[in-house]
Order: sequence, then structure tokens, then C-alpha cells
Amino acid sequence: MKTVSIVGFGNQAKAWANNLRDSNFQVKIYLQKNSNSIKFATEQGFETVEIETTTIIPSPIILLIPDHHHLDFFIKNQEKILPKGKIVYAHGYSVYKEQLPAKYPQFSHLLLAPKGIATEVRNQYLHKGKLGAAFSLENSLSKDDDSTLIHDLALNIGITAGPYQTTFEMETIADLVSEQTLLCSIIPYTALASYNTLRKSGTPKEIAYMECWYELKLIVDTLAKIGPDKFFDLISPNALIGSEKAKKIFFDDNFFQKIESLKSDIVNGIFFKEVENTDTNALRDQVKQYWKNEELTKVHHDLAENMFDK
Repeated sequence: MKTVSIVGFGNQAKAWANNLRDSNFQVKIYLQKNSNSIKFATEQGFETVEIETTTIIPSPIILLIPDHHHLDFFIKNQEKILPKGKIVYAHGYSVYKEQLPAKYPQFSHLLLAPKGIATEVRNQYLHKGKLGAAFSLENSLSKDDDSTLIHDLALNIGITAGPYQTTFEMETIADLVSEQTLLCSIIPYTALASYNTLRKSGTPKEIAYMECWYELKLIVDTLAKIGPDKFFDLISPNALIGSEKAKKIFFDDNFFQKIESLKSDIVNGIFFKEVENTDTNALRDQVKQYWKNEELTKVHHDLAENMFDK
């Protein structure tokens, strides 16, 4: 039976651990001795090991603690990893930002980055769905062995598209740019603005919700399945004309300059400094409170059960 060591038990780690166990891997979870996750991992049937009390963390090590703790993990635990040990990351962020391969060249630093949030990594595996991923062997000490490892892990956590080769730098920049310019900004906040505009004009909340939030999923699913060319051949004349009218209004030179500005801040390291100087917990609480106060959120809780599959 193949064995892996997973450090951490957050959302991504839970998905990887369950998928690999279901694929007949032996999975050990390594956690700090005061971690609340020890109880949760044990309750789910995983063998847990306290990092402080172990002398060796066997390779391959899948490092799934938050990215900003990766450097600290190496500072405290590098002597517990055998030379030429294989470290697998689900994101490029910490490796690129902290230049971990230069600081710890005795290890293979490998990337396997599923392109989906943790719940989808688990959900797609359970329902035999499809999921893509990126990988990098640029910091490998044994390219053939490490390639076999990465592709084996990809197969057994449910990756069906790829994994496609990249670098830690490219994966990091692509991930951050997509989050900031589209996935976690324009999509939710534009949907909210559209909903609130309809509500101000007297549209019933249920209708506004279906038009601006529920249909969002249907549109994205359709775009993903058939592609942009067929999508624009499919939509109604009203939707087509309205789409082009809004494109001319929204997507002016100023819009593209803003996107370039966001990308420049990432490439130049400005965003890394912003992350270091931000209290993430306080910001998350602030954002959650903002959305909690929005009527759209309340309507979602009332209607989602009858509109979305679990």
C-alpha cells in the first residue's frame, strides 16, 4: 500500500486525505500537538502524528497548511525530513514568494495544484466528475521519480484533465490574477450589484435572485461545457444585443488598465507585502459581515435548497 504524509487538516487537506484513502493509500496526518484538527482527523479515522514528538516525517510530504506558514514549517522541521525528500504543494504562492527551493535545496519541491476549491476536489472525486490541475517539476532532484509521484497523486485525488505543466511562478501569478480580476471579485460583486439594482426598481426578491445569482451557475456551466463561440450562437437576440452594449460600457481602456495594475502589483511583489500587513481574520470577518447584511444572502439561504444540488 502506498503511503503519504499530509501536514495539516484544513479543507484542502481533508479533500486530499479522503480521496487518497479511498484510492487505497495509507494516509498519516501530521499536526501540531495543540491543533484542534487532531480531534477531527481522528474522528474521521485517520492516524494522526504530533509533529513535535516525531523524529522523521516520511516522504512524500503533502504540505497543506496555509501558505503563509510554510516557511515556518521548514525553519522548525527541516531536520525531520530526509535529504532528497519530496515536498508536494497545492499552490505555488509560498514557494515563489519565499524562494523555498533556494533556501532548502536538499528537498524536491513539487507542485500539484488542483483547479478547484476543496469541496469540489472531494465532490468531483465522489461523483466521478472532472477536475483539472497544474504541476511543476522545476525544483525536482529526481525528475523521473518525481514525475511518477505527481501523476500518481493526480490520478488518485481525481484529476482528469492534465495535470498540465507550469512553473511555481506562473501558477502563482495566474492564480492570483484570476482571483482578483474575475473569480472572487467581479463575479460575486457584480452579481450583487445587479441584484440590488433590480430590487431598487421593485423586482420581487425571488425573481431578482433567480436572475442574478441562480442563473449565474447555469450560464457558467453552459460556457464551460460548450465554449464561448457556441455560447454566443445560443443566446437570444436580446441577450446578444445587451451583452455587446454592456461590453462597450464596461470594458473601456480604464477597465483594462485596472486589470494590468492588479497584475503588476502581483508580479512586482506589492501584493505579497499587502498580504503580510493585513489581518486576514479581521478582514474575513468584515467581508462576511458585509455579505451577511445583504438581502441577497438571506434570500439565498431561503431558496438555495430547492435550486441547487448539494
